[in-house]
Amino acid sequence: MAVKYVLTAGDQPDLALMGGKAHALAALGADFPVPLWFVLTPLTFDGDGLREAAYPALTAALDGLGAGPFAVRSSAVEEDGEESSFAGQLESHLNVAAGDVERRVLAVWRSAFADSVIAYRAQRGLSGPSAAPAVLIQRMVDADAAGVAFSVDPMDETRQTVAIMAVRGLADRLVGGEVNGDTYRTDREGALRAVHPADDAPVLSATQCAAVTDLALRAESHFGAPQDIEWAFEGESLYLLQSRPITTLAPQSAYTLWDNSNIVESYSGVTAPLTFSFARYVYAEVYRAFSKLMGVSEAVIDTNHTVFENMLGYVYGHVYYNLLNWYRVLALFPGFTLNRTFMEQMMGVSESLPDDLVRQMTVPAETSGAKVIDALRLSRTLVRLVRAALSIERSVADFHRRLRNILANPEVSLANRDLPGLAQYYRSLEHNLLSRWDAPLVNDFLCMIAFGLSRKVLLKWCGANVGQALHNDFMIGQGDIISAEPAQRIRNIAALARQHTTLVDQLVTGDGSTLDEYPQLAAAVGDYLDKFGDRCTQELKLESITLHEDPTPLLQAIGFTARKEHRPEQNQGPSPEARLAVALRGRPVKRWLAGALIRWTKARIRDRENLRFERTRLFGRVRQIFLEIGRHLCERDLLENSRDIFHLEVAEVLGVVEGSMVTYDLKELVTLRRRQFEKFQDRPAPPNRLETRGAVLPALMSHDTQVQSATVDSDSVQGLGCCSGVVRAPVRVVTDPRREALQPGEILVAQHTDPGWIALFCNASGIIVERGSLLSHSAIVAREMGIPAVVAVDNVMSWLQTGDVVEMDGASGRIIKVDHGR
Repeated sequence: MAVKYVLTAGDQPDLALMGGKAHALAALGADFPVPLWFVLTPLTFDGDGLREAAYPALTAALDGLGAGPFAVRSSAVEEDGEESSFAGQLESHLNVAAGDVERRVLAVWRSAFADSVIAYRAQRGLSGPSAAPAVLIQRMVDADAAGVAFSVDPMDETRQTVAIMAVRGLADRLVGGEVNGDTYRTDREGALRAVHPADDAPVLSATQCAAVTDLALRAESHFGAPQDIEWAFEGESLYLLQSRPITTLAPQSAYTLWDNSNIVESYSGVTAPLTFSFARYVYAEVYRAFSKLMGVSEAVIDTNHTVFENMLGYVYGHVYYNLLNWYRVLALFPGFTLNRTFMEQMMGVSESLPDDLVRQMTVPAETSGAKVIDALRLSRTLVRLVRAALSIERSVADFHRRLRNILANPEVSLANRDLPGLAQYYRSLEHNLLSRWDAPLVNDFLCMIAFGLSRKVLLKWCGANVGQALHNDFMIGQGDIISAEPAQRIRNIAALARQHTTLVDQLVTGDGSTLDEYPQLAAAVGDYLDKFGDRCTQELKLESITLHEDPTPLLQAIGFTARKEHRPEQNQGPSPEARLAVALRGRPVKRWLAGALIRWTKARIRDRENLRFERTRLFGRVRQIFLEIGRHLCERDLLENSRDIFHLEVAEVLGVVEGSMVTYDLKELVTLRRRQFEKFQDRPAPPNRLETRGAVLPALMSHDTQVQSATVDSDSVQGLGCCSGVVRAPVRVVTDPRREALQPGEILVAQHTDPGWIALFCNASGIIVERGSLLSHSAIVAREMGIPAVVAVDNVMSWLQTGDVVEMDGASGRIIKVDHGR
């Protein structure tokens, strides 16, 4: 068998013969711009230097690279490894003429046995003497600029930054530490984050930085680990000179991903500690119960108790999903990869979770036995889901009945209960409701699957455009969604008020002082408050002012609706059923399946919204309990005001009654919390999605989490169409629905909405919302009321101003600015 003195890029990679550098270049294959090279294997050398028999192979290989000059470098087996790089320990020579290659090759080979290398090996705990290295010979790039790049900046704990160092000409002085060069930092998309030039004229342009970033990340993806690369520009051509693992990265700190995509509808703005602590407890309890219902064992649930207890986070007073924990809970169920997509669609997250993080949450079955067990678990879960789906109507009815009984007016009113009695009543709600929140959660899960599956089926069977429009239109006008009932009632009350001009003028200002003079109207308003008095703006925030306390928003909505010109409903063209029949003509089975799936999806959406109203009733009762506790604490001079209770946590409030309170001076604690609350309110809101590494509080305080105001330099934007119809009208940008009214025919523009916005929906000719998903409140109620709507429109609050005229297409999600109002 012939001795291999020379190996090239075309040979099979062999670490023992090629050494670290050459093996890495060979592994890159033809997919990377690597200058021509070959490597002299350790077999080329004996104790005196080059073997006589190796000269012909060296000469032929050198001719294959061209006239030169060349780079001559070491390529030892241990060099450029994951544990030890040997950087700077072995010799390298650049711009070597053809006639000088032999001498430089021998110098590189002998450097492997130098005293400094022996000391380096001892320091690293490497046993045995130095092995004979291979020697790499490579065509020299006539570099205009060159340098190194780290696909993961060793100085960035988030690991989301690429670091680039560059000099003009060759990079040998930079690598050797003789010069500093320019430093650039980019994000992983190639956009510049920071530039630190060594002199007045930067070496690289933004385009070149993006190209180096892409090269470094491609090398990282190729090798499956962060890479330290050497690169060079020769004219417009970018070359990869070498790639090796980064050996200086510290162990990665715990990673947390925060997202408020969907929860911002329930907890917008700064949220009081009492609300957050209650919501955090609710999410933990109900999802523990749901996991048990889905067949997750008690042992697994107990093992993941910290996951359940940290599904929500508190970021400068704003409530966020701890998104990775949501995925971790979903990953406890078989079929996670499918459900994950539907969950993302339901929650309206801005981007999917990276696949590498998904893989960390799921342990693939490696053995046949493990695969059988996984299959059995999936089968059992599917059986449970089928049973739940078949009995969901009965389960929902039973839940409504149980809730009505529990929330019926108690025998002893809250106002007549003492502190222990109020605490005991709260504990009973915890026990009887929160641990048995089964029907809403099962229906939510089925709704998530049904909505995602029905949309996917229509898009696949009917085509993307037709399928999307059909799916949106099918969800319109179910007639039995309670979220739309307030709007219907407001229209009916407004019809009664319309004939009384003076009263309407008063109602528009929020004045209901003369309402009793109109008994029929007063009774209708009273009936509204009896049923929907807790359904206010930010209704799930315990500190919110309800309509019971201040009916002004309701009265204004009635007044403005009464002023609105009544228009008979117009024929909207063929029904979605008729259009589905046309789209699936000749495919009766698919038509029947699509119709059945759509009907079931609509039922799950209806129940989802109606059950959310029951949640509002529960939160309303909890609000009343804590306000009564606050009143008692004021009477005992423990608080200044009953509403100060909202600055305490649930455990602190109950601790006062049950004896586990660790802070006795409640007034001082409330003062501290109020001061912090006000600071949070003065800060710009954090971004919709953010990441932290390590301990969360230090990470938040050491990074800028304030939203940078973004501008949209365009006359058109794209959102997510969720209710079809084309409208051209002026917009009104609303930030506080309690203080701002919508004129009839205007398009409502908001960052997000909740059920408390329903009064404004009555006058809207269209709805544009910056946040939200296809299953958000904005989308569902807009569809129910037949109002063209577009959600998930990035930065629309800064793009539009009140008075701007836009044309919006609720089917495609396209919005065009027609005229500037100011």
